Amino acid sequence: MKLLVYVPILTPRIKYVFSFIFNDILRTQVGFSSNVAEFKASALPKITYADQPVADELFFKNADFLLSHTISPPHLKTTTFGDMIVPFAVDHSSLPFDVFAASFYFVSRYEEYMDFTADQDGNFPPEASLQFKLKLLEFPVIDGWTLMLKNMLLKRYPKLHFGQKKFEFIPLICMYTAPGARSFNVLKHVFSFLRKFQLLSGSKPVAATKNGGLPIFLNEQHEKYKLNPIYFFKPAPEIDLTCDKQLIFPRSYLQLLKNGIDKDYRMGYTTTIGFRAGTCTPFHWYDLQLEKTTHLQVFPVAVNDTILLQNRTFNIDEINGKWGKLIENVKLINGHFYILWHRESLPESGKGKVGRRLYTQLLSNFLSLSNDI
Repeated sequence: MKLLVYVPILTPRIKYVFSFIFNDILRTQVGFSSNVAEFKASALPKITYADQPVADELFFKNADFLLSHTISPPHLKTTTFGDMIVPFAVDHSSLPFDVFAASFYFVSRYEEYMDFTADQDGNFPPEASLQFKLKLLEFPVIDGWTLMLKNMLLKRYPKLHFGQKKFEFIPLICMYTAPGARSFNVLKHVFSFLRKFQLLSGSKPVAATKNGGLPIFLNEQHEKYKLNPIYFFKPAPEIDLTCDKQLIFPRSYLQLLKNGIDKDYRMGYTTTIGFRAGTCTPFHWYDLQLEKTTHLQVFPVAVNDTILLQNRTFNIDEINGKWGKLIENVKLINGHFYILWHRESLPESGKGKVGRRLYTQLLSNFLSLSNDI
């Protein structure tokens, strides 16, 4: 049984965000109809996404943002929803805001196509993001809103099926030395690695790497909590990425696609924690210039350990609490938590032991031995 959505005009943006929310996050089927008679006659669970309802179905008023085919600053009228301030406010709707427009705005990184003042490294600063301004950055709001939609639908259609999900904690371990907090960019290394090397999951293949593999304690921790980390190794020097040191839209992702790369682990900030795209669920990049979904899969990174390199006097208990709160937020929605670490932050002994202590504390404090919630 699938959900039927009435839309007067099915645009690429509408199709993309509905597919992400219902197929990828909720793991259910969704179909569309622009025929009023057909929609009324259907016995399927149904909702309307338009400027007015068709009958007595769940009605979500659109804010016109997803009807556009241009890249221009949208009208961002906000409203209060629970304890949140949310964008794309609407009236006379099942929700006081256009949840689909807000989700698309965040996950497409629409604001990064607009004019902004870059930081000294040319990056989009987190302080410029709408999530930061609305205090939504540290929660995967799209996933949270999606669960709310699920509950609304189940109340009306209790037989509507949704797939099961479970919380996953996925460490991303870089087996090379970060050049420095301010200049480091993971894609510079990941790009050529994915191009030239095999991406390894699990701990056994890494243990055999030359000049010392993964620290023993790290292998033990991953086995203890039944984790399946992803490892990145030193890139091939002959591949030049000097034109792509930052995540700049759309250039950076077009460069990946041009070189046959279909995965990106850069969707996060190196100066603060949080969910840059508003979600903890991997998604396919939407090319706003061509208005189409691409095959490039983006994995959102909530925490990058280069944050620690910027403040060597950090309080480990304070960091543990802040990062742990993000983990708990993802647990609540049975999501995926990606955290990026570099090898020098997790040594067997000596320099860097604070990073090792923080890592083990995060695992022991916020993961169960069976990795269940």
